[in-house]
Amino acid sequence: MDEKSATYDVVIVGFGPVGATLANLLTQQGLTVAILEREAGVYHLARAGHFDAEVMRVFQSIGVAAEVEAQSGITFGMRWLDADGALLMEWRRGGEKGPFGWVSDYMFHQPDLERTLRAKLNTSTQVKMFLSHDVYDIREQSDHVVIRAEDTANSRLVEICGRYVVGCDGARSLVRRCIGSEHEDLGFKQRWLVVDVLESRDLGLERISIQHCNPERPMYASSLANRRLRWEIMVMPEDDVTQIVRENSVWNFIENSVRPIRREDGEITRAAIYTFESLIAKKWRKSRLLIAGDSAHRTPPFLGQGMCAGIRDAANLAWKLAAICQGRASQELLETYQPERMPHVRAFVQGAIEFGKIIEMADPEALLARTRDMRANPKAYAPPNPALGPGGVGKEYGTKGLGRQVVQPHLADGLMDDQIGHSFAILSTSEFPKIHDEAHRRLTSLPHLKWIVLSQQNASLLDGYGAPAIVVRPDRYVHACAHDGSDLLAVINALPLSLH
Repeated sequence: MDEKSATYDVVIVGFGPVGATLANLLTQQGLTVAILEREAGVYHLARAGHFDAEVMRVFQSIGVAAEVEAQSGITFGMRWLDADGALLMEWRRGGEKGPFGWVSDYMFHQPDLERTLRAKLNTSTQVKMFLSHDVYDIREQSDHVVIRAEDTANSRLVEICGRYVVGCDGARSLVRRCIGSEHEDLGFKQRWLVVDVLESRDLGLERISIQHCNPERPMYASSLANRRLRWEIMVMPEDDVTQIVRENSVWNFIENSVRPIRREDGEITRAAIYTFESLIAKKWRKSRLLIAGDSAHRTPPFLGQGMCAGIRDAANLAWKLAAICQGRASQELLETYQPERMPHVRAFVQGAIEFGKIIEMADPEALLARTRDMRANPKAYAPPNPALGPGGVGKEYGTKGLGRQVVQPHLADGLMDDQIGHSFAILSTSEFPKIHDEAHRRLTSLPHLKWIVLSQQNASLLDGYGAPAIVVRPDRYVHACAHDGSDLLAVINALPLSLH
């Protein structure tokens, strides 16, 4: 496709995990995509280190789950220790595949993931990748957007057009600035030293993350994947930031941490100071411009949900952009994006802030109260499980399991998502279509709707919805319940898009 003459369906600015995931989701639904990235290749240092089962389902939907699973490590939970190393609380993970079809938590090396996502894109004829292209100007027209960039490898200027532009271009997002969005600051801002170490050999360390809630020096330690370890060390007011990043200082931290290793056991591959912040953009869309991932929100890392939130953004946007670009929905469908995603993101950001406050706590009385409470009420510290926000496609999200991810059972032909693809789906008991033959015939003729009749063994997954059928969106969130054929037809007919 010639960039000088083409108008792509979607232009993505930024080629990190969120941009690459979005591009895969869009191309697999038949859209043409251009990706512009200022770097010449995959950035060699990791930022994110954790993703969950919901994110693995997205990777499954684009056909890279096996590769990602092979290069990732399973984590068996997290321990919270007090200043003396005594146990405050523990989140245990068994390491087995759970109700979503995957292990609940994975640790990974971000450059490996990015290479896998890009390799998948290389198999598509629907995408054009513009590496070493630094975007400097974005201008909206009536029916498209013009993006101007400098091809820094060849010292030339290029112009690319897209029907829609999604900024996955990080904290300093140009797309966000073009939207004119300010940040809402949720009040957390703290510098931490982030250290990555590559083991010289497999040290056989326990695959569990540790939060050392030590008021003198809060610290986090974890195993990522493929002999890679990470420490996050809070920068204290008295620290000389030019000194604590030096190799001797870093090794002193590691050797005296709750997960000590010796200098001869590994090589420091990164030691840098980062500012952990809690920011949410106030405006995620302006007409044909949208933002996702770090461009739209930044969270402290204490729940490991930063990249996860961005992948959820991509999954939410992809099916909506596909429906619009294919003429099955109007542009107004994009008005549901921020109302659905923003409250969901906010719950995780606020949860991370609360955990950050617990980890950084220094007041002696508060420390005693924290110790008593965490040991007595560990369930009160569970991570958030929010529903999508109201005002989007579903007006009642948050009740009866609506607006939350549906579980993924094994069906006769494999995992459920592989049969659904990128479509809406009806999940019903075996009795439902027999009773409502007319509705069954009409709905099974729709090309963008799959009807899956659950076996008796799997039918119990509908028990929590109080109905014999549910409607599931392409991003695997439960949209509605249906008690009979009339209910089901009404739900489908009320969707703001056509499934034909």
